[in-house]
Amino acid sequence: MRFLLVIIIILSFQSLTKAEDIRDFEIENMSLGDSLLKYFSKKEIEDNRSGAQYPNKEFILYYFKGLSKFEHYEAVTVAVKTNDKDYIIYDLGGSIYFKDNFQDCLSMMKKVDYELNQMFTKAKNSSGKNSHAYDKSGKTIQHYSIYELETGDNSQIVCLNWSDKLEKNGHIDELNLTIGFKEYGDFVRYRAYD
Repeated sequence: MRFLLVIIIILSFQSLTKAEDIRDFEIENMSLGDSLLKYFSKKEIEDNRSGAQYPNKEFILYYFKGLSKFEHYEAVTVAVKTNDKDYIIYDLGGSIYFKDNFQDCLSMMKKVDYELNQMFTKAKNSSGKNSHAYDKSGKTIQHYSIYELETGDNSQIVCLNWSDKLEKNGHIDELNLTIGFKEYGDFVRYRAYD
């Protein structure tokens, strides 16, 4: 089943092989720069405001999980600017969960990362692992590979190994595949935790 997911994820990236603009890529039929209202009602959007928000409120995260219209991912996270009545998408990520099986997450990440590397041949790539800023204990570890395009827009794949404490509180190890505008990437990098 997980092998099939790798194939689906890779195929969903095929639109980027000829694309120069990150907006040409879709996750669950959504693209950067689109209005979230194109896919959900205002009530559905507000009902799915994520419980995990950044201390800096410049952007708001919305979290949609287990929807029957999702074909490839178990959940999708979307970032929009606070008070944007049009809900323009600045960052978009799909998640697949790996309960008690972080090694499978890393295996899938390696395969998808290989494909991203083939697609983003002109992008700057950085990879590694570090503690995740959400977990103040420093025990949640993320493995990542980031592709920064010439425009500053980016795509990244991350495997998150939540701490035992956070897993007991409902967090599940996960693979996240995201695309984002430079503006949002700069926000996360420099201001999100202010």
